[in-house]
Amino acid sequence: MNAPIVGALVGLIAAAGFLSIISRYRSLAPITISMRVIRASHGSVPALNALIPIENQVGALSALRELLGPNSAWITRFGNPDKLIERLQKAGKTTGDRATDLSRHRWEQITWAALGLVAGIVIGMWSVARGSNPIALAFTVVLGIVLGFLLHDKRLSGLGKKRIERIDSQFPDLAELLAFSVTAGETSLAALTRIAHLGHGDLADELETCVADIKAGSAFIDALVAMSERTGSRSVERFVSGLVIAIERGTPLSGVLRAQAADARNEQRQHLIELAGKKDVVMLVPVVFLILPTVIVIALFPAMRGLEVLLP
Repeated sequence: MNAPIVGALVGLIAAAGFLSIISRYRSLAPITISMRVIRASHGSVPALNALIPIENQVGALSALRELLGPNSAWITRFGNPDKLIERLQKAGKTTGDRATDLSRHRWEQITWAALGLVAGIVIGMWSVARGSNPIALAFTVVLGIVLGFLLHDKRLSGLGKKRIERIDSQFPDLAELLAFSVTAGETSLAALTRIAHLGHGDLADELETCVADIKAGSAFIDALVAMSERTGSRSVERFVSGLVIAIERGTPLSGVLRAQAADARNEQRQHLIELAGKKDVVMLVPVVFLILPTVIVIALFPAMRGLEVLLP
């Protein structure tokens, strides 16, 4: 590789690292009182704009931060904010602050795209140094950025699917505990609170959030529906639907919860049977390639050793 290309590549990486360090330092800097007042008033206090330092009003980093913000016109085209928040909730990557969650996700997208950009530049310069067409550099750069976005999106989808699977596996146990607590005489809120404190995992965390919403003033049914929407699990959604119908119609909750818990346990058993049926070919791999050859060797080795002794 030529020396100018190596120098340009090293300079680009150093500049990107330097700008990332500065941006991170500026983002962690303490917020002034005037900035807090303006943010709380949604920018409706023009007289306080004069109190903001010039470096906070104008500058390349501020312009870059505004350009890459979650509410930027061009960056919102990469996904509907409402659907994006729903995907983040299913993946368990929300903090409760919509703007913070969107901003963090956008910065993650930009980081992955930047990594793809660097990889595309390295591969493109390597191919150009080996005599390829210079257009290959532009192609690898664009391909790296696109792959960075796609890999980040796939990672988010994978996290959501894994979390839903964990919730589905945890749901039957918590449903039975809820049925036992209500049958023992506890109220629905007290039973949810007890299970949320005793349980561990993603579903227990969602129950804690649901209990906190109820204690903060939300309606019991609304908090349950919001929990089912956050989890994205069909089992939890059916359970909440049955519970809501029982509450609205005045049906005794103990019988409904026992029936729901039994259905959840049967569904989990059916899922395990279907999973075992799909994995039967994979289960044959260690039998055919590990256990069976070992058995054959153990069976044939004494006979072959005996033949060697009898027939020198």
